[in-house]
Amino acid sequence: MKKKDFTESMYESIKRIGLSFPIKVIIKNGKYYCQDGHKRISAINKMINEDVYQKRRKIIL
Repeated sequence: MKKKDFTESMYESIKRIGLSFPIKVIIKNGKYYCQDGHKRISAINKMINEDVYQKRRKIIL
């Protein structure tokens, strides 16, 4: 998937409260294709790369 630019406010919102709207995908020949939500996926990938969820989990525990 090609990375899409997203705003810092979108990133912080997803980090704080999660996804408000689902990402739409279709399945073709056993592969998933994003129809809507490219920016949200890019923001989530950045969080995964920065290990945001692991850090957040440690804070909650």
